[in-house]
Amino acid sequence: MNPTQKEIDFEVEFSQKQTQAYDFLQQNDIAVELLYGGAKYGGKSWFGADFCYLEAVRLIREYNISRQTHPIPIGWMGRKVGKDFYGTTFETWKKAIPPGVYRLKGNPPEVIIENRVKYLTGGLDRTETINKFNSAEFGVYFLDQAEETTEEDIALLRAATFWRLSLNGRKVPGKGLLTANPAQCWLKREFIDPYADAGSN
Repeated sequence: MNPTQKEIDFEVEFSQKQTQAYDFLQQNDIAVELLYGGAKYGGKSWFGADFCYLEAVRLIREYNISRQTHPIPIGWMGRKVGKDFYGTTFETWKKAIPPGVYRLKGNPPEVIIENRVKYLTGGLDRTETINKFNSAEFGVYFLDQAEETTEEDIALLRAATFWRLSLNGRKVPGKGLLTANPAQCWLKREFIDPYADAGSN
């Protein structure tokens, strides 16, 4: 896509479960984080792609972001291993999001939307990626297959995302989406057990 990339609307159809998840993520005055789980082939990566695109459009509109020579980095999309992200999740992005509404640049590719904002992509297995998080100011992250990661990984993403990004003089609370297959790992202790305990009281 050339630098005169157009604004193109397209229909996004969510399942009932995806609609519930998206509604939760639409809290725009606080920092929010959601673990979206389910069985393999349950549409988790597709939902992540739709969410990231729609959130980019929302930020563009709400914060009145103009076209940029150097689009503003608003977030990160990836997996624990970069090769896995590009071989699976990123291929889902290309199927879910029409090519006319974004363009790719660089290696690792940046996803540029309306020549206003962009997402960085990659894996948490790369030192270069980890180093970028130390100074990053994001408003969104999407971590696919989060069961592959550690608590230290997610701490980096949170530190780079929540209340870090400013757009036109306004702080962006930040949103995080993790998708995962069922697994006995730190995600259960972090996201599921506290609510199970609360429900038993």
